[in-house]
Amino acid sequence: MTFRYARHTRDLKKIEKFYTDIVGLEKTGSFENHENYHGIFLGLKNRDWQLEFTTSEDEPNQITDDDDILVFYVNSEMELDFIKQKIKSCDIAIKKPENPYWQKNGIMISDPDGFRIVFSIRHLHFTSSDDLTNLVRDRNIHNWSELLNFVKELPYGRNQNRHDLSLVLKDNMGSCSSKHAFVKKIADMNYFENIQLMLGIYKMNHLNTPKIGGIIADSGLDYIPEAHCYLKMNNRRIDLTTKEAGIGNIANYLMEEFEITPDQVDTFKVEYHRNFLEKWVNEQNVKWDAQQIWEVREKCIKNFS
Repeated sequence: MTFRYARHTRDLKKIEKFYTDIVGLEKTGSFENHENYHGIFLGLKNRDWQLEFTTSEDEPNQITDDDDILVFYVNSEMELDFIKQKIKSCDIAIKKPENPYWQKNGIMISDPDGFRIVFSIRHLHFTSSDDLTNLVRDRNIHNWSELLNFVKELPYGRNQNRHDLSLVLKDNMGSCSSKHAFVKKIADMNYFENIQLMLGIYKMNHLNTPKIGGIIADSGLDYIPEAHCYLKMNNRRIDLTTKEAGIGNIANYLMEEFEITPDQVDTFKVEYHRNFLEKWVNEQNVKWDAQQIWEVREKCIKNFS
């Protein structure tokens, strides 16, 4: 059985913006002039439910009370913090739920039609008995949210190799590649859904990556394309590279992004990055060759470390 919640609204654009920007849903479809109705469908990949919103010549006649609520569960404190920041940045008022349970276990706001929305955490617990998950348990990490917080707090550093993902725990450090490949592998082993390992190529400069200092500018370049790994969870980008990391620093500088698997953070990532640089140097008529750009990039990484 699949589920769809359908509701009439006054403004499809406002509703779409709210449920994509704040809630994090994706627009999965739409229709126009279907017997005088216009509509959109919103949801998430790999989910058997949808929200449908429609407009027509008839005005909505909506009556709600304080206990009419749509509840959206996230699986980590990081996701809930992300939503809190979006709510604050959009100047959306936090409401007090009528039900004492949601006062203790949720955050309530209203959508553009005045319907109440609650965000709450539903923790994902480990069920696998594989060696990697057992290493996590040995650190007294009990759920997915705790794992994300733990890995984000680990110092930045390159591991001896990227094949052995357990080195993130054994070395007590990791890079953007090893940290995110490690947690994605744990997610796969424990059948956690809607968690993607992403590879993004972004324009690295001193503005979005301050720790590199003036290395790029001193080389006479405005930026260099850098390959960066991060997660997408329920359509939200999450960066665990350092405890100060925030994907918002580079989101506006992304040149491309796509999903990869944990084993691809090794040879594939490096080869793809080098090939991208070769193409970029040729297309942009950069005075330096790709190897020289790579050497500048290595200085940046050293500075970052």
